[in-house]
Amino acid sequence: MKSLGLALGGGGLKGLAHIGVLQVLEENQVAISAISGSSAGSIVAALYASGLSPWRMQELAMQLKVKDYIDYNYLAFIKFFAAILLPGVKASLDGLIKGDKLEKLLYEWTRGKTLAESRVPLSIIACDINSGREIIFTNQNIEAMGLRLIIREALLSEAVRASTSIPAAFVPLQFRGMQMVDGGVKEMVPVEIQKIMGADVIVSVNLGRESYTEKVTGIVEIVSRSLNILAYETSATAEALFADLLIHPQVKDVHLDDIEQAEKIIRAGRRAAKARIEEIKRRLQD
Repeated sequence: MKSLGLALGGGGLKGLAHIGVLQVLEENQVAISAISGSSAGSIVAALYASGLSPWRMQELAMQLKVKDYIDYNYLAFIKFFAAILLPGVKASLDGLIKGDKLEKLLYEWTRGKTLAESRVPLSIIACDINSGREIIFTNQNIEAMGLRLIIREALLSEAVRASTSIPAAFVPLQFRGMQMVDGGVKEMVPVEIQKIMGADVIVSVNLGRESYTEKVTGIVEIVSRSLNILAYETSATAEALFADLLIHPQVKDVHLDDIEQAEKIIRAGRRAAKARIEEIKRRLQD
């Protein structure tokens, strides 16, 4: 059998579809030799690498409430507007959501494990917004190329917190003198890193859309949609070059607080994976 590299893309809460993809692979006894993730994909990749089964992931997702993972940055918001109104007061608003709750939740779910303790080869993508460099959190002995920095010593929860810091929505993660933001800024679906890690067959799980029907309102949604359009176009090129097979769960746009749709999103991932599972098996056996 050839080795399977699974690249999980970003997409906010739509990332729950990755759980359904993993479930179908396990049900068909298809082993994952390496896993990579950007943004929402980094959450599922890290949980899998820490040893959680996709069925346990679904249980955890079904128990979630919005207050468990979203902590609005109210104090910074007030200070920012005070600085606008009051001369001499200086303050910046770096994000509407602090991200502390999400990082703490991931620390608990991964049981405080580090990259080195991952059970499979793992790479998580982030971006240092100060330098523009792509950051690769990994447990693999790979060399940095071009504007890339390899980080091997970090908690899984830190890597995920960095990779999920959607610009304008989340406050960037301050990490070793860098400001980490969403991995989707550099690579929405991290397929190229799978080639570097040596996967024989690379399967890309892309949560993006080629066109949109829903209108967006508000600064966060407008910025997020703009980044997605740009990032998914870039990812399409990378997938054409490096991915052997594409899984595209059909999930309508959801907001970060639409956690009640978790089961429906996971089912969408299952349907998409089932439609490609036989082809995956054939690719691995060729």
